[in-house]
Amino acid sequence: MGDFARTLTRHCADLGHEIRLAAVREQAGAGEVSSPTGELRLHDIFQRPDEARKLAEWLQEFQPDWVSVHFTPFGFHPRGLGAQRAARLREWLPASARRHIMLHEIWLQPGRDGSLRHRALGWAQRRSVDAWAGPGWRPALVHTQARLHRARLQARGVTVELLPLCTNFEGRKILRTEARAAMKDWPNPAAQKNSTDTYWIGHFGAFHDQGWDFTAFAKKIASHPDLSGKRISFLALGRAQAASAAFAEAARNVSGANFHVIGELAAEKIPLALQACDAAFTSTPWDIIEKSGTVAAWRALDVPVLVTRAGATDAAQLPPWPDPGLFLADAKSPLAFSPLVERVPGPSFLNPVETARAFLSALENAPTSHS
Repeated sequence: MGDFARTLTRHCADLGHEIRLAAVREQAGAGEVSSPTGELRLHDIFQRPDEARKLAEWLQEFQPDWVSVHFTPFGFHPRGLGAQRAARLREWLPASARRHIMLHEIWLQPGRDGSLRHRALGWAQRRSVDAWAGPGWRPALVHTQARLHRARLQARGVTVELLPLCTNFEGRKILRTEARAAMKDWPNPAAQKNSTDTYWIGHFGAFHDQGWDFTAFAKKIASHPDLSGKRISFLALGRAQAASAAFAEAARNVSGANFHVIGELAAEKIPLALQACDAAFTSTPWDIIEKSGTVAAWRALDVPVLVTRAGATDAAQLPPWPDPGLFLADAKSPLAFSPLVERVPGPSFLNPVETARAFLSALENAPTSHS
C-alpha cells in the first residue's frame, strides 16, 4: 500500500499537481522524512493528541483540494476496527477538502467454517469499512482495485469504482538474454547459466504458503508433458523467509527441477531480475489477483504469471480480468505450456502514468462530497 501511494504521488506530481503524503499510523518510525516530497510519518494520530494536532496544522498549511485515504483495516487499528476513527480524521481536515478513499483491503471473510472469533471480527470490520466508505469519512469517491472487493462492497450499498494497481518497479523492457547477461552478480552461480534447455520460473514478493502446497505445484510443473526436455529452475527473488523454507522442502522432494534462492536485490536490479525469468508464479489467489503489486510488476514487463490458487467459490461470478498473460495453475486446473512461451504484453493500466491519469480523471468527475 505504501509503495503504491508513493508511486501514485510521484506520477501525479509529474502531471503538474502538488501532492503531499502522510502516514498516520506508522509503526516503523515517526517524524518528518523528506521535505522535498512533503512526506510526513506519524506514529499514531488516534492515540497521540500531539500528533493529531501536528497533522491538522500540516493540512491547514497545505490546504488540499482532496484528501485521499489509502485504507487497510489493520493499518488504521490493531484489530481492523475503529469505525469512529473515520469521523475523527475528517474533523481534522480543512473545511474545503474533498474526500476520497482507496480500499486496498476490506474485511476478514472466514466463511461458515471459520472460527467464531474470526467471524465476529469480520462482522466488526465490516462495520468499520462501512464507516470509512460512508457516514464516517463521507467520501465523494470510493475506489478499490479488486473485483471481488467491489462486488462485496456493492452488495452493502457502496458505490465503488475500480482503480487497478500499477507496477512500482519501472524499467526498460529488454530481451531475456539481455536481462540474464546483466544479472552476472547473482549470488547463486547455478542460476546464472544461460541455457536454452532450462526454463526459469521466478517468485517475488510475499509467499503465502498457508493452505497451499508449493512442493505439489513444483512437481506438477516439473513433470509437465509439454516441457520437451527442458529442465525447470525455480528462482526465489527477494528476502521472503517463507519462500526459502518452501524451496528447501521442494528441493528434497522434487527430482525434476532446480531450486535457487537468489535473495534480496538492489531496487535498480529488480526489473532486470524479473525479465530474466521465462515466467513467474504467485501464491495470491485468482479471485484477488489484481491486488498483487508483484503480479503487476511481472505483467508490466510482459512476463507471464502462473496463479497457483483459485480462491473463493464466488470468483466465477466476477467479470474476467483483462489480462491474457495470467494462467490458472492450481491443483485442479489443466495447464498448457505453449501460451507461456510467448510474452503477451501486459495491460496499459499497469503503467503508473496511466494509473495517475485515471485517478486524477476520477477525482475531476467525482460528485460533490457528502456534507
